[in-house]
Amino acid sequence: MKVLITTSGIGSRLGDITNYTNKALVKIGDKFVIDYIFDTYKNFDTYKNFENIEFIITLGHKGDFVKQYLTLAYPNLKNKIKFVNIDLYKGKGSSLGYSLLQTSKFINEPFIFHCCDTFILDKLNFNFNENTLFLYKKDNAAQYSTVNVVDNNIKKINNKGEKIFDFIYIGLSYIKDYELFWNYLKQIYEKNIYFHQLSDIHVYMIMLKATKFKFKVIDEYFDIGNQNDYNIVLKHFKQNYNVLFKLKESISFHDDKVIKFFYDKTINKKRIKRTKYLGDNIPKIYGYTDNFHSMELIKSKPLSEIYKNGLINKLLNWAYKKLWIQNESEKLSQNYSSELCYNFYYNKTIKRIEMFVKNQLNNDYNIINGEYVGSIKELLKNIDFVKLSNSELTVFHGDFILDNILLNNDNFILIDWRQDFGGDIKKGDKYYDLAKLRHNIYFNHENILNNLFFIKQIKPNECILDLKCNFFLINQLLEFNNFIKENKLNLNKVKILTALIWINMAPLHEYPLSNFLFNFGKYNLYLANKNVDKY
Repeated sequence: MKVLITTSGIGSRLGDITNYTNKALVKIGDKFVIDYIFDTYKNFDTYKNFENIEFIITLGHKGDFVKQYLTLAYPNLKNKIKFVNIDLYKGKGSSLGYSLLQTSKFINEPFIFHCCDTFILDKLNFNFNENTLFLYKKDNAAQYSTVNVVDNNIKKINNKGEKIFDFIYIGLSYIKDYELFWNYLKQIYEKNIYFHQLSDIHVYMIMLKATKFKFKVIDEYFDIGNQNDYNIVLKHFKQNYNVLFKLKESISFHDDKVIKFFYDKTINKKRIKRTKYLGDNIPKIYGYTDNFHSMELIKSKPLSEIYKNGLINKLLNWAYKKLWIQNESEKLSQNYSSELCYNFYYNKTIKRIEMFVKNQLNNDYNIINGEYVGSIKELLKNIDFVKLSNSELTVFHGDFILDNILLNNDNFILIDWRQDFGGDIKKGDKYYDLAKLRHNIYFNHENILNNLFFIKQIKPNECILDLKCNFFLINQLLEFNNFIKENKLNLNKVKILTALIWINMAPLHEYPLSNFLFNFGKYNLYLANKNVDKY
């Protein structure tokens, strides 16, 4: 059995998401759309052995991402997936029909056609001796092709916009009369090669005059063809793993592995290189490509979901012995270390502030919670960044937050490490890791997901703000502070870096969270500056 999946389209109706990925790699719940499609054939009633199925997959827009992902995600199907590159996948001459036609020489038998923005939870079960369209009962069908049925047969196939119909067609079909399908598709295409709307549905309309079509009604069908439908589907599929949405990064969870995607292949490359220095503190890496890497799935909870007294202290002592280490043979000069930290703490902050002010919705309030804190420029002038940058560099994580640390058999495992520290993949500042952890004790994914933050403008230059924190975590701050003192570290330096982290995060988020983070960071920087002489 062959299954044809078209992933070549640009997916423009999904907006910004498909500027950075392919629509088959859009995340729903804990995995990508293409994974749900493959699950359909893993659970195929007729074919008990998934590896007996051959997949023909068209590649076009971000097609290399699709190929990279499937190579890592399904290595057992290496010889069962045929990729077909589509030259005209956008603009003049492109159409779904054209993409389908390019696969005809590879499909000389009955086959299943599966559109990549269609996924179902039903088990496929149909008669292999009958052409079959898969349908769904839906009232609002303006954007769908539809059908009218009589008894068990399809009587009429309609273009989009038909008002009298029985079911919508979901972009999934079984073509028994494959020769008829390819012949008619070729004829239609050659009559008008610039017919941009040409699709499989136009072929079925003509085929219906020469042969019969049966149908199967699907109970659980999901369409992510546009932003509205995508948002509806997101609410239906809850995440088991709490991961924030990012346009240029994504992650898919499988039974035995996790696959990370980075639009920027440089980030992926650096993260892979850093595994050498993080050693046994991270999951096993199974494989990688330019934009993806696959690693072991550690089936345990992140520390953000474990409420156990003493855990923060245990983590910090572990990190001091296992993570923040310095090999004497790799010891860096103080000048290099200071320059690296200065670029990371000062220069990066200036760039992020420039990004923040470009959004006209954002505000740099001078009065926050009744205190005159001044402008961001005034606050930064009060920091001795040269002194702040005076650190001995060690191995580091870079995003040392509770969500990125797993507890597995009483051992800590680090995930989602940063790719570099100011460009250096070997060493970074443990103070930055400490500040990241302190930030996360106050502000974490739950705050974002549940909107547990508040900011309100009182006057054009004044606001009040507040943050609802996790009661248990806030109580662990005493452990955190005691660790800092016991190891003769500088708590105020950690506080300043924590405030800078919030300021740097601001332009990476949408309004109003961006506005809150920036001014929350400013407010805490003001409080930390009061003790500036202590570091």
